[in-house]
Order: sequence, then C-alpha cells, then structure tokens
Amino acid sequence: MHNLEKGQIFWAKDHKNHKHPIVFLKAEDDEKFLACILSTKNINGNIPMSSDHFFDKKDDGSNYSIKFKTSHLIPSRVFIKEYAWLKSLDPNGRLTESGVNFIEDNIGDAVPEFLSINIKAELESK
Repeated sequence: MHNLEKGQIFWAKDHKNHKHPIVFLKAEDDEKFLACILSTKNINGNIPMSSDHFFDKKDDGSNYSIKFKTSHLIPSRVFIKEYAWLKSLDPNGRLTESGVNFIEDNIGDAVPEFLSINIKAELESK
C-alpha cells in the first residue's frame, strides 16, 4: 500500500513527455490514484494559484523542487494515474491546506480520465 497524502506534488518518471507536475488527490487501488495537473501557463482557462498554496520546505528543512512559480491549476480535470508513472514516491512538492482547498473548489465534480498518453499530444491533436 502506498502512503501518499492529498496535496503532495510529484514529477513523472518520463519527464521528457510529461513536463507538468501532478497533485495526488486520493488512492483508487494499489496501482492507481487520482491526480490533477499543475501548469505554469495561463492558457485554456487554467486558474492562477498563489504562493500561499505551496510549502517551500519539507519537514526536514530541505527545499522542495516544486514550489510556487507562476503555478496554475488545470481545472475541471482529474486523471487516473498509475503509481509506476511517478518518478518517486517521495513528493517533490506539497500544497498547504489552502492549496488543497483551492484545488478541491476548482476541480468540481470532474469525471476521472485515464490517460496513458502525453497530455500535450492529446491537446495538439484536437
């Protein structure tokens, strides 16, 4: 069983094709979980986040690699991801309570989508 917590932020193992960090929302089963995606771009209705939505440091005082940096939530979309997709089960960032609330307020009742392909490629093909 994986011990991830809502609001933890991760990089993909395949960073070349998955440049956006994802936020862990909840476990589906032993292999899959629900996540939403963060972007630095203000396009396609992405919603700006603020610096108080992110922790800068881990509990041990070291810095997270994913911090607030013109961060935007890609709203109304929730994705089903496999744990194997993650670069590491150690989070690369973490949202504060207000960050988690912000995401929950803006995801709405999104129906989870299972994506095994690169999101950018999917957007370009539309």
